[in-house]
Amino acid sequence: MTEVFVRVEVDPGPAHEDGLSLRFKRAGEALAVRSVPYESDEGLAGRWEAHAVDDPDGLSRGAATAVLVEDSSDGQAWVVLGGRQGLLLVHEDTRATARVPYLLLSASASLR
Repeated sequence: MTEVFVRVEVDPGPAHEDGLSLRFKRAGEALAVRSVPYESDEGLAGRWEAHAVDDPDGLSRGAATAVLVEDSSDGQAWVVLGGRQGLLLVHEDTRATARVPYLLLSASASLR
């Protein structure tokens, strides 16, 4: 049976200093994603590779997962999940990196 909620559980580390625990109401099934549209805090926009990481250094990389969830402002949105240390994002053009606990993207966002 599919869970009603999608849980985001991130340990303290580079993606979130204090750690994070959230839940979203599921509106669809999970899918693996390789890249997402994103703009970093520094203003670098474009496509970013999305990696799930379980270690603070980001050396152990796995597949990120996206799940369609209910969103109070847009109706539905994608939540992109990583591992215990969140997501490691790598800009496809510059190879710059960013660490985030999770992403919440528009349901119309182009996920690959």
